[in-house]
Amino acid sequence: MLAAGFAGFAYAAFEAYRRWYFPRDPHRSVPQNARVVAPSDGRVVYLEHVEDGVVPIAIKGRRQIPLHEIVKNESRPVSGTLVGIFLSPYDVHYQRCPIAGAVGEISYHPVPFNESMGDMFVRNLFRLDNRYANSSHVWWNERNIVRIDGKDLSAFVVQIADQQVNRIDCYVDEGDEVAIGQKLGMIRWGSQVDLFIADLSPQDFVVRAGDKLRAGETILVA
Repeated sequence: MLAAGFAGFAYAAFEAYRRWYFPRDPHRSVPQNARVVAPSDGRVVYLEHVEDGVVPIAIKGRRQIPLHEIVKNESRPVSGTLVGIFLSPYDVHYQRCPIAGAVGEISYHPVPFNESMGDMFVRNLFRLDNRYANSSHVWWNERNIVRIDGKDLSAFVVQIADQQVNRIDCYVDEGDEVAIGQKLGMIRWGSQVDLFIADLSPQDFVVRAGDKLRAGETILVA
């Protein structure tokens, strides 16, 4: 009887989380004077300088990752900064436009199966130094890339799905004019969002690895 009651409570709690807590969409105060704002809630797992199309992050024995494996196109800019943002199951899962401009590209990249982000969740939970050491999902998993071309910057938002994701939603179309902080899309359940900004260095950013972000509200570049 006790076990059945606990199972019923656990199911009700999960349904409440799934129906009401997870899809919450709180108001965000967007700083209009910022150059770049966070595209996602979550915690920064890496913020790295990209040079010659290479990201210096070591994952599962690889000492560096070609940028095109993350942003899925070999004709990308070869220098800039890549920010990785991990969303726990407790974060708001809507993404927002990091800059104002025109949507120049939307490209969706499916895969046969998605790798789990469980290791990254544990490493972030316990604040371990290397938050991505075993996370091959960074380059492998299903993703959607949105390029926004602003007046002086181009931003690539990469929505990366977790193993248990239902779907990736995108609310903008190619050619749309978007405002900074405007809602861009949503990833169902756990996920990661990467942001690549061409021609900026990590020193231009006012956040660092380990920082907690709020989509559309946290300033990345002042």
